[in-house]
Amino acid sequence: MSNAGRISFSPNNQQGATPLVTVIQQLLEAHVQHELAKFQSKKLQHSIREEVAAVFEWAKRLKLGEIISVEQITDLIGRNVVAMPLPPGVTELMTSMSQRVRTARINKSTSIKDICPRPAYDAAVAKIGSMEGFRHALIHRLVTSSIYTNQISSALYTGIKEYLLTENVLAQKVPGLASLIKLGTFAVNKTMKPLEAVVEKTVKAYIEANLGNTIRRSEKSINEHFDQAHIVEFGERLWKSSAASRLSAYTQLVDGKDMADAVAIGRDFWLHFRTTPYFKAVYTDLVQSIFERYADLPLSALAADFGVTEKIVIRELSLTLSTAAESAVSRGFLEQRIRARLESFYLSDQAAAVIAAAMRPGHPPQVKASTTAVVSAPAIVESKSAPRKARAKMAVATSARKKLD
Repeated sequence: MSNAGRISFSPNNQQGATPLVTVIQQLLEAHVQHELAKFQSKKLQHSIREEVAAVFEWAKRLKLGEIISVEQITDLIGRNVVAMPLPPGVTELMTSMSQRVRTARINKSTSIKDICPRPAYDAAVAKIGSMEGFRHALIHRLVTSSIYTNQISSALYTGIKEYLLTENVLAQKVPGLASLIKLGTFAVNKTMKPLEAVVEKTVKAYIEANLGNTIRRSEKSINEHFDQAHIVEFGERLWKSSAASRLSAYTQLVDGKDMADAVAIGRDFWLHFRTTPYFKAVYTDLVQSIFERYADLPLSALAADFGVTEKIVIRELSLTLSTAAESAVSRGFLEQRIRARLESFYLSDQAAAVIAAAMRPGHPPQVKASTTAVVSAPAIVESKSAPRKARAKMAVATSARKKLD
């Protein structure tokens, strides 16, 4: 082995150098093959169950606040969510994916009711209908905005002006206008221009004086029209007219450029929003609230609240790691990494000294056992979730350590 020269020996052990190196090489190779064997299909499943059971048992005694702090998480968010530049590839990928969804063939055979069940739709409509305070506040902001007041003023002015300048009305209300009209179009137009100026001034004055009352009546009318009963009725009509519609009928309304522009707008908004004091205050408060609830509880409580169970973790790891492990073994990558990790120990002076001592008759090696392993082993043995073979092995190891002690 090329790295064998890294082993150092004292002058008194020169004669035993070659046998010692051979033993170390054999131990290293045996250990590498032992670790590789754990990644075979059945043994991998067993290893996953064993390790996950141990982690979940450990989580029962470990609290969130013992492994990480509020500051560490907020700093993590700051570094990786706020400060980290957004790679151009992310925007490009989002644009490409949105285009792919928009043009997906399945849109032509999928209707709205296929992805939105009627009970969920009805519940959403009912909830919107019940939000009376929010709805009234939104309508009030709408009708009192400058855009709405300008729009309604323009509509009122145009309507009143056209009404007053209608030929029949003027013929009935303005003395002498009927005979004037008979004189010809030129005479009418010549007379109407100053009349229109008077009407415009009068109508505008009337609108300005009564706009407040008009807006209030408009707001009342809109609130009455969009009450809970009307919203539910409108939701029913909308469902009947749209539920069977194919998604393609709506995705085709947005072209590719619109999607790209929407992604770019969203990106620009996010790049600004993530740097605002508001966003920092929000995520800092959320992290703090999580710690207020879970900091002094076992990690198992946090996992349970998020629906993470031992069974789920074992299942997902088994499904996701099997193919990856098989590929890593077949390509030699796993053996390379295992060997790299183990060589650092087996080719060390400490390992050489222990093995050399073990090879001398009457001189058993003195290796200090890990007190952590001795203390934690019984708890794992007692765990019902630990696999039977794992508990048996741990019991034997614990018994052996006690005899050594």
